[in-house]
Amino acid sequence: MAVTVALVFAAGMAGAGAEALPPQAQLPVWAAQQFDNLAKREAIEVNARMNPFVLRGDFDGDGKGDLAVLVKNKDSKKEGIVFLFRQKTAPLIVGAGHALSNGGDDFAWLEVWQVEDKGSLQHSYHEKSLRLKTDGIVVAREGSASALIYIKGGKAVWQQQGD
Repeated sequence: MAVTVALVFAAGMAGAGAEALPPQAQLPVWAAQQFDNLAKREAIEVNARMNPFVLRGDFDGDGKGDLAVLVKNKDSKKEGIVFLFRQKTAPLIVGAGHALSNGGDDFAWLEVWQVEDKGSLQHSYHEKSLRLKTDGIVVAREGSASALIYIKGGKAVWQQQGD
């Protein structure tokens, strides 16, 4: 009984007066530093409209965990993704005012996203199949087309998965 009372009390205390941590503060230190520098130049902010709003993968193929973070341009309100790399590679933005193939420059349509592991075989709607050399991200709208975004030669590549 004492344990139950303690748990109920602790849960009540967590909700009473507890401030939610801002999304940007939830990034690791190395990523927050990169993001802060980029945000000053690009007028972007973390966009926590989806859960999760950040994905981890080895997007540049260096063996270290990188991050993909949902963002929104503060001025245009256009949404997108920023890739933050653990090594010295510069961050890369897709959407949020930076056009990427069929994805356009506003990813407000994005409803589902997930990491696609290195080595997986991707079947394209229009192109030949591809075996991923790095982790990538599958982006989609429910009941609609999906695409794979991966990094090749320091640039983002869009591969349509279906219509």
